[in-house]
Amino acid sequence: MSEFTIKNNEITAVISEHAAEMHSLKRNDNGIEVLWQGDPKYWAGRNPTLFPMVGSTWDKILHINGKEYVTGNHGFTRNSEFTCIEHDENKVVMELKDSEETLKQYPFHFELHNVYSIDGNVLTVRNLLKNTGDEVMPFNFGYHPAFNVYDWENARIVFDQPENVDGKEVSELSLDKERLAKTIIISNPKSSTYTLKDSNHTVIVTAPNFPWCAFWSPNAPFVCIEPWHSHTDFGEVKVPFEQREGTLLLKPGETFETGYAITVL
Repeated sequence: MSEFTIKNNEITAVISEHAAEMHSLKRNDNGIEVLWQGDPKYWAGRNPTLFPMVGSTWDKILHINGKEYVTGNHGFTRNSEFTCIEHDENKVVMELKDSEETLKQYPFHFELHNVYSIDGNVLTVRNLLKNTGDEVMPFNFGYHPAFNVYDWENARIVFDQPENVDGKEVSELSLDKERLAKTIIISNPKSSTYTLKDSNHTVIVTAPNFPWCAFWSPNAPFVCIEPWHSHTDFGEVKVPFEQREGTLLLKPGETFETGYAITVL
């Protein structure tokens, strides 16, 4: 497993070929680690890419073209080995292509690029997913970054627009451990930014035009801010994978592009 560092005067990030996950994001002046470090006592993940599934279907099976496939929660990308195909001081590009192992879980040919770049105190994550097969490819896509919370009692997530959370319009989210353990999901969020603040640091997640945004913490010293293009099944859904709400369709030869940004203050 190789790691690659990108760095400027403001921030430093380290990205691994395993799952193309960021393993570290720090401000250079104070050395504060922004990202959760993957302690398996709580959750071994850090910021996985969710593909070809977000969450899971109600029966844990992808029903595609009359056949059944099992890919695991949030898909296989979070456990896949990427290859670094480009790296300089400000940018790294990781690549994943379909393989014998992925085709057992998901019967489509694809090429996925995870692009990490930095400019000042902003790290941008960009994804390009190309359908390299000869049939329409149904898929889910989302992000799952986890951020350290150093002062839980004084921490909160601030929205740039009021959001409906549990039937109430609110401008910010208090970090209620019991509620976050069950996951809070906002449908059709109006906000473009989600600002995590505690007494030690501030992190802004910029993610406009995502149909869902989830917030999760398993009673742990971190919180996930998860922009999703798709979603886990909220109840029993007995339709083929391509007909599920949140499933996207990509024609042969076409490329789906998306991304988000993290500003470290």
